[in-house]
Amino acid sequence: MLHQKQVRDLMFPVTHPLSGQMALSEAVELILVSGQLGLPVVGDRKEVVGFLSEHDCLRYLVSSSYYCDARIQVADIMHQEPLCVSPSDSVIDLAQQMSKARPKNYPVVENGRLVGMITRRQVMMELNRTLRECKVAI
Repeated sequence: MLHQKQVRDLMFPVTHPLSGQMALSEAVELILVSGQLGLPVVGDRKEVVGFLSEHDCLRYLVSSSYYCDARIQVADIMHQEPLCVSPSDSVIDLAQQMSKARPKNYPVVENGRLVGMITRRQVMMELNRTLRECKVAI
């Protein structure tokens, strides 16, 4: 049942989180390879310290590529204090939060450490799956 589903049921692992000291070009490569719209930035103890999205990168990529300036690091442009969720959060509660808040991707944090990520697309797919099952039951 959907009301019992938790974020842990839909989240996926982040195999290559970003670090604040990472060069912009390296971070962009990891974002592109991940297939996500952005990735969490973690500190030494895997605590989430920021989030870097494609949107955040684009403006800096334009100027950096034009001037061949490779000095920009993730910490310079990341969104600090991103919205995070817990693995035990309800999928319904998260869907309601996502309908009001802008982020499309949320780091999943447990005991102060990154344990995964969940996207708006995953939540929509789960809600739609549940809706389709309701139609079959009627």
